[in-house]
Amino acid sequence: MPKKNELLSRKSLAEGRFLRIDELEFTDRRGKKRRWETADRVNSRGAAVIIAEIVPDDTLILVRQFRPPAWQYVIEFPAGLIDPGESAAATAVRELREETGFEGEVTRVLPESTSSPGMSSEKMVVILMKVDGSRYRDGLPPSFQEENEDIETLLVPKKGLLDFLEAEAAAGTGVDAKLLHYALGLEQ
Repeated sequence: MPKKNELLSRKSLAEGRFLRIDELEFTDRRGKKRRWETADRVNSRGAAVIIAEIVPDDTLILVRQFRPPAWQYVIEFPAGLIDPGESAAATAVRELREETGFEGEVTRVLPESTSSPGMSSEKMVVILMKVDGSRYRDGLPPSFQEENEDIETLLVPKKGLLDFLEAEAAAGTGVDAKLLHYALGLEQ
C-alpha cells in the first residue's frame, strides 16, 4: 500500500488583502520530497457560484464583468465570496440581488468543489436558483453593485448558449471555464 502524502512545511511567500501565496514542502505517496506554490484566499470560506434560470423563459442570468487578473471582460455566472457566518445559499441570494437585481429561490445546493486545484485551495459551492420571469417583464431590475464592481447583466437563452459564448470569445470577451463547461453539458 502506498504511503500518504505528508505536508512537511508551509511557508508564506507573500500576502495581500485578499490572497496569500504559500510554498508547500511535502513528501508524495512514493516518499519523494516535493515543493509546490499555492494561492489561497484570505478571510474567506470560498465562493458561491449561481446558476440562475428565469422560468418559464428557459433563460440564464449571466454577468459580464471586468476581471483585472485576466485583464479583460469575462462572461460568467453570478458569484460571490461566502461571508463568515453565512451559508452558501444565503450568499447566492445576496449576490444575485447585488450583482443583477434579480431575486430567486434556491432549488439546490451542490457539494463543495475546487475551481483550480493545481494552483489554488479555493473552494466553491454551485447553487441552482429559479427566478420567476413574470416579475421582470418590464426589463432588467436595478442592481446593487458595490463601488468597485463593473458588472453588466446578460439574459441568455439556454438553447444556443454555446454558440453565444463562442461568438463572444471570438469578439475578444473572456469566458469563464465553469460557464463553458455548463454550455458543453447542455449540448450533450
